Amino acid sequence: MSDDVSGSHAALGDRIAGAVLALLALGAWWHSHTFVTGFLQPVGPGVFPRLVSVPLGVLALYLIARPGINQRWPGHAALVRQLGMLLLLGCYGAVLEPLGFVPATLVATVLLMRLFGARWRQALPYGVLLGLALFVLFEFALGMPLPDIPGWSV
Repeated sequence: MSDDVSGSHAALGDRIAGAVLALLALGAWWHSHTFVTGFLQPVGPGVFPRLVSVPLGVLALYLIARPGINQRWPGHAALVRQLGMLLLLGCYGAVLEPLGFVPATLVATVLLMRLFGARWRQALPYGVLLGLALFVLFEFALGMPLPDIPGWSV
């Protein structure tokens, strides 16, 4: 009896997560069409969110249709970390344009690493490396324009 209850509880959690992720995928797809593409720019800034939203939507629908792979409900600490991550990513999206990609990403990566147990001595250098590597990847390797630090331009 207790296995059936925990299994249905996990299935409900998977379906809730799938529904939230499906809504997120739809929102990202819809919002990606509002990004302005430069004149004669072959790849605009809306391509990346669309490329992410398609597999996210497909996997979210799979999670709704076939729940129950993970048969245990996360503990209190894990739920708090997940909520913290969602809040941090929401704040990251809100400050990305006003602060610019580099400072917003540096702060977000360091805080995410701290949220999942890294010490400051680990999070600071690796967060800086990750933030700068993402900037170089998107700006120079992929040619995707990123929000600049106000008053600066690359």
